[in-house]
Amino acid sequence: MLDDKRLVQQMQRGEAAAFTEFVDRFGGRVLALARRHTRCEADAEDLTQEVLVALCRGIGKFRGESALSTYVYRVTLNQCLKFRSRRSPESVPLEDVVVENKEPSPAEQVAQTELKAQLAGALAQLGESHRDVVILHEMHGLTYAECADVLGVPVGTVKSRLFHAFGKLRGLLRSYVHGDEEANTTPAAVVGTSLPQGRR
Repeated sequence: MLDDKRLVQQMQRGEAAAFTEFVDRFGGRVLALARRHTRCEADAEDLTQEVLVALCRGIGKFRGESALSTYVYRVTLNQCLKFRSRRSPESVPLEDVVVENKEPSPAEQVAQTELKAQLAGALAQLGESHRDVVILHEMHGLTYAECADVLGVPVGTVKSRLFHAFGKLRGLLRSYVHGDEEANTTPAAVVGTSLPQGRR
């Protein structure tokens, strides 16, 4: 937190090195979230540039009431929502969902490709509010409290949206459920993969 405060102060003073450090630290996270809301890599890169410019220009308004990372996610999500409002919901991709610790076989690669397509389709069928909380919590690892801060809703609302989103995903991905369906409460469990999950 102290390092965040130092970085923000340097950026607010207009120090060029601080802006470079900021982009190095948060550029990857912004790009990862932008990819969830765009159809192609070129759009994601353009959106990332727009977000980073908006973040740097608006840093003077940051007062440290939340973590710097939370502020970055909030601004990024707002920019992504503006972008998505100009596109259809079906344009939201789901890249790099399946995480493996070993090189997959050709057959596994085919299965993973099919799984990504199925999960992307299921995610696109969620409402905006449910899809956003799944992306932030399950795919970007934000806590309930961080999701609530980014989305501007109570923590209880975040939990409720996740619960209903997981239920719909289980139904949409029923053919991919493994084992006891009632025990599967996250997208990771639904698809049987090591999808990164958010902290509580």
